[in-house]
Amino acid sequence: MKNDVLHRLTAARPAHLDPDLPTPSPVREEELATVMSRPRATHRARATARPRKVQRPLVSGLALATATAVAALVITNTAPEKPGPAPSATSGSGSQVLLTAASHVEQQPTGSGTYWYVEETLADRHKVPGKTYSIDVRSERRWWMAVAENKRWSQLLDPGARPATKADEAAWKADGSPRSWDLRDVTDEIVTYAGEGEIEHDAPGGRADTGMMGDLPLRLLPTLPTDEKALRKRLFALVDRDHNGPEWTLDRIVVQSAVLLATTLPSTPALRAAAYRLLAAEPGVRSLGDVKDHTGRTGYAVALPSPYESAPELRLIFDKSTGMPLGTETVATQSGDGVRKGHLLSYTTITSMKWTDKAPPFDTDTPDPGPADESDR
Repeated sequence: MKNDVLHRLTAARPAHLDPDLPTPSPVREEELATVMSRPRATHRARATARPRKVQRPLVSGLALATATAVAALVITNTAPEKPGPAPSATSGSGSQVLLTAASHVEQQPTGSGTYWYVEETLADRHKVPGKTYSIDVRSERRWWMAVAENKRWSQLLDPGARPATKADEAAWKADGSPRSWDLRDVTDEIVTYAGEGEIEHDAPGGRADTGMMGDLPLRLLPTLPTDEKALRKRLFALVDRDHNGPEWTLDRIVVQSAVLLATTLPSTPALRAAAYRLLAAEPGVRSLGDVKDHTGRTGYAVALPSPYESAPELRLIFDKSTGMPLGTETVATQSGDGVRKGHLLSYTTITSMKWTDKAPPFDTDTPDPGPADESDR
């Protein structure tokens, strides 16, 4: 088990990630739990006093390597906390939901095109300080993936924040319908109702190609087996090659890779079904029954067991007729830090997913804005 990139990160890693620390710190445990439990973090770097100067919401560039280092360094020369026990709810019904979705999704047409296109809405939910309502801090992410060329393009847009629920909307209106919210006490950001439109776009070979924990090279997708047991074995071998950690840590990254294959990667119907079946075999997976996603579409959902007692729970939502993914949610498993157990922390809604021959509307990265002004600090 090795990961040469860790040697190149030694000088850049934060002090609390130092592997020579005698025991894992709470910060390190929480960072690992978050990395392992969320398929794509929507947390942005929020460090300005003016509205919405943000960075990409997905792990990218050095941040991707640092996230990988979190998973590896937290177990280097330490005695890490083991994952918490699986939920006591019966797992059979959750497994059956995934197996049913697999049988539906593998019947979908394979499709063809130059690019696999995905459009998602992502949101973090926050209670407005000093108010009685919560808002969804939203972003939109568009992906173009060229499997044959092993290339990806992405575009990030800010469509503006909104009251989270109908009850929150009523409280917001009673508050005078403000068009901006100061969240610097919790996120270091001022967010607005109007949003900023495009924040950035990222082309292949640019300054910071976007990726995420558990991601896979596109060129490998056609080589992956479509039997769930063989797929797990292959994914574990890929993870073992790239990451340093005990088997249970590598297993969590395998699950993350399977979630990506099940959701937004350009998997064939057979490969997507294999990813569903791999997840169906996870201990503790449970059914959440019929649900509506955040656009009002009806589906059914399953919850995957949290990798740590304090980590958020990941929920996957599927279309009932096709088995295709509709989105994900992360939900608090403990009360504390201003949230209660069962509180929705974030969600991702897939609004478009298809093959297309239409090329991305850009072929270079957004120009680097340079260092922040003194007024931003």
